[in-house]
Amino acid sequence: MTAETAAPAVAAVVLGTRASALARAQTERVAESLRQAWPEIDCRTRPIATRGDRTQASGVPLPTIGGKGLFTAELERALRAGTIDLAVHSLKDLPTEESPGIALGAVCLREDVRDCLVAREGHSLRGLPPGAIVGTSSLRRAAQLLGLRHDLDVRSIRGNVDTRVRKVQDGEFDAVVLAAAGVLRLGLEGAVTEWLETDTMLPAPGQGALGVQCRADDERVLTLLAAIDDPGARAETTAERVFLRALGAGCTAPVGARAQALESDVRVRMEALVASPDGRQVVRVAGEGEAAELGERLAREALAAGAGEILEAIRGDQPLVGRRIVLTRPRDQVGELAEALERLGATVLAMPLVDIEPIEDARSLDVALARLEAYRWLVFTSANGVAGLRERLGEKALPAATRVAAVGPATAEAVRTLGVEAAFVPDRFAAEEIAAGLGPLQGVRILLPQADIASPSLAVELRSRGALVDAVAAYRTVAIEPSLHDVSELQRGVDAIVIASGSAARSLVASRVGNLVLGATVVCIGPKTAQAAREVGLPVGLVADEATSEGIIDALTSQFLRSPSVESP
Repeated sequence: MTAETAAPAVAAVVLGTRASALARAQTERVAESLRQAWPEIDCRTRPIATRGDRTQASGVPLPTIGGKGLFTAELERALRAGTIDLAVHSLKDLPTEESPGIALGAVCLREDVRDCLVAREGHSLRGLPPGAIVGTSSLRRAAQLLGLRHDLDVRSIRGNVDTRVRKVQDGEFDAVVLAAAGVLRLGLEGAVTEWLETDTMLPAPGQGALGVQCRADDERVLTLLAAIDDPGARAETTAERVFLRALGAGCTAPVGARAQALESDVRVRMEALVASPDGRQVVRVAGEGEAAELGERLAREALAAGAGEILEAIRGDQPLVGRRIVLTRPRDQVGELAEALERLGATVLAMPLVDIEPIEDARSLDVALARLEAYRWLVFTSANGVAGLRERLGEKALPAATRVAAVGPATAEAVRTLGVEAAFVPDRFAAEEIAAGLGPLQGVRILLPQADIASPSLAVELRSRGALVDAVAAYRTVAIEPSLHDVSELQRGVDAIVIASGSAARSLVASRVGNLVLGATVVCIGPKTAQAAREVGLPVGLVADEATSEGIIDALTSQFLRSPSVESP
């Protein structure tokens, strides 16, 4: 290595990544590229829990719930704070707007840009039977699917790649459409039944490429990243992302673009489209030129051809107009969700079925907190558990050696109020998945602050793996009887009732209004709550794939957003 190419004085770099298997695999590939370019460098990975996948709700306008920027906010915050040096993303997940103080230091490792189909019985897209249920988390894919096959039942699907594949294998969906690059990076190509060529389905801008962010003023790290930047991939994705930005569309809009670098890596050839959500209106453009100029020019052509009207109609859509939706959370926890649903046109009825109160006897919790240093893991199963522990903890800080796990993004967000980041957030709330993610547990001490009526399943699973578990009550769950006003509102009819906990499900069935909601769609925040609801006889109609408010919004909009060609169940 010459003096001109010697690595800057950076002994180690910390790469920030989301916690999913795909994100970790992608980050490891970036780390390996850095090691190949700079053999002396020490690359360390730090998983960071984000609010990521929770905001892609079918048909929901981007300003309502924040858009794809929620995939990146926590990582960018860690960059600015200096706790990581690099942040690795799927480039299609990065907003096209520049983030102050943050630079896109490298665009690299662009793989197959196509989408692919995973279907039961080996079906191709054309071979799927009429009425087949096809899952996708992308409005772009849904629009193109419906443009090709109006007889398909296209529904929103959430979760990571292997979760979506499993939903096909379990018969919940007949097929799913996924990004080919993610499937390949996880080694799941054996599940693919058809690779969808770009003349069948145009990919999202930036699809298949990795984007690596760093601090804009960190010249040493910028030098490191320059060695792995791919000029061809940068030119292609620049054209695609400029097209998206110039449309003013946002990442969740049904916009596809595919650019291909020509020999100079400066000029590109690109085709792009904007489609209505039902696939009936499609504006297509194509051209060749310098990357940024071409993106701007094709966006102007698309807008002149009617893309603006398509996008304006999407921005103004309110998929929940006329729907009456009951929220059963404690009153101090429904505000943001209620406001989001009302912005989508819903009439929201707040009918708390449970209340959260401090535990009457906190001695067991206080004893555990007095010896926090003895625990390797602190595992939270709800934001309420975080709040209960924080109240008893007072000004005391968590020990540096104690790692924190949170069952989902909302709980991970609450963990930040303790001054730390969750070290582990499972892809789904299941005892075996949480236990597996904590690593070898033989002899490991774990503190599990939870509700006074919490299920013992997680503690049992952890103990079965050799862990020494102290499961202590951090808060009380108290059933609430609906008021006469609540009864009157329910008698007017409701379209959906949202159940956010097993205790709420049990309280509903035991209350005087249980029979009044039997005709409504019962929406559960996750599989664990759905199981509890079914056990008490509730007919569960929808289960949010993410145990968050945004997951509930996605489930509701998927249920009630209708097109002339596709009816929700």
